[in-house]
Amino acid sequence: MKPVPLSMHAVRFHAHGEPEVLQYDSVPRPVAGPGEVLARIEAIGVNFADTVRRRGGHYPVPSPLPFILGGEAVGEIVAVGPGCNPALIGTRSFVFPGVGCYAEYAAVPVERLYPLPQGLDAPHSIGLFVQCLSAAMILRHAARMQPGETVLVQGAAGGVGVFAVQLAKAWGAGMVIGAASTEAKRALAMELGADMAVDYGRPGWGEEVRTATGGRGVDIVLEMTGGRIAEESMALLAPFGRSVVYGSASEQPWSVDPETLPPRNLSVTGFWFRQYLDRREMLLDFLAEFGVLAAAGKLRVQVDRVLPLSRAAEAHHALETRATSGKVVLVPDALYA
Repeated sequence: MKPVPLSMHAVRFHAHGEPEVLQYDSVPRPVAGPGEVLARIEAIGVNFADTVRRRGGHYPVPSPLPFILGGEAVGEIVAVGPGCNPALIGTRSFVFPGVGCYAEYAAVPVERLYPLPQGLDAPHSIGLFVQCLSAAMILRHAARMQPGETVLVQGAAGGVGVFAVQLAKAWGAGMVIGAASTEAKRALAMELGADMAVDYGRPGWGEEVRTATGGRGVDIVLEMTGGRIAEESMALLAPFGRSVVYGSASEQPWSVDPETLPPRNLSVTGFWFRQYLDRREMLLDFLAEFGVLAAAGKLRVQVDRVLPLSRAAEAHHALETRATSGKVVLVPDALYA
């Protein structure tokens, strides 16, 4: 085991703003406290929520300055704090401290360690955590998807979308409709199993969906866009339809008239990944199922790009300009090849 240094590199922002506020700093290495372990980071998941916190947008958890982003990573346990099993040292895990993963080391509560799948490297493994788990819990728990139902996946080539398309098909959806902004992204959605792909930035896309469903509409919407597209998606819901809101990429407001819900038994619900961390058994069951699906060729991890930690600003810029298809991953510079 290599000695653990007293300092490390991390990406922080000292003020809110554009991606350029992200700085590659030398900072003290964290120490594992009671009930914590110290992880040497191998791969870091970049999520849209990171860009919201960097900009100073609305986020349910404070981001005190200077702030190290990064909720999720894959890492090797190199030290344990009081009360933790020393046998953890040398093991590799998903880690979810919630903050601090844009770094070479992170201190992680021991209950926020999760087993890695077999046969995947660190950059591909990290795709199965926040985004694949989000897709799974949105479909099965928040939306209560049933076999034969029609599912509309907004951002079908994005981090959550690529998994939502695949899982909906694997779990028996009757039709999966991928909504994406470019021809290449729509082609990817079809490649991953969507039955239809639409350009939801083009006028009339909703009529395409209605025609394809025989005028009935869709049972489930994975809502991550907001604004006009959210309202158009709501109008497509069939009787007993459910819209699950898990983001607002456009940052445009939208509204729902409550009086329109009862006549068709519609529902709108929210989803936030962090609160599901308290449902550890559910997460473990899903992670085990992902391994089985991946081994059977029914679940593919789509990594868009892997960048060194020092280029985190580039990763944020790619996410915010919608230039990505799948997971964006950072790795410590010493591991970047």
